[in-house]
Amino acid sequence: SRAVVPGPLAFPRQERLTRKRDFETAFRTGRKSVGPLFVCYAVRRESQGRKFGFAVSRKVGTAVVRNRVKRLLREFYRTHRAQIDDDTHIVVVARPASAEISFDQCVRAMRRLLGEVEVLHG
Repeated sequence: SRAVVPGPLAFPRQERLTRKRDFETAFRTGRKSVGPLFVCYAVRRESQGRKFGFAVSRKVGTAVVRNRVKRLLREFYRTHRAQIDDDTHIVVVARPASAEISFDQCVRAMRRLLGEVEVLHG
């Protein structure tokens, strides 16, 4: 049996961005916010719900490092999803500087970027 975080702190499958087309739409039409650790794209998609995806390329580091960055991003989304606007697709691209960050730094960077693209409230 896997550990599942229930309720408002979950990261359910239907809130994950997985399709290439969805990523491309975010890159092409989304509002972009650039920071030293991440680049964030947010696009409103009517009645498609809130979705979150990320891209962590090999430039960031080894597989271990990349997986850690992905874990931090998933945890950020899991703990902040209630404050993110509905019907928003968010794509986060990790930059090489994100390889060394703490969860606190991840939260601060992401809150700033999501604030800039105006999808975070509270």
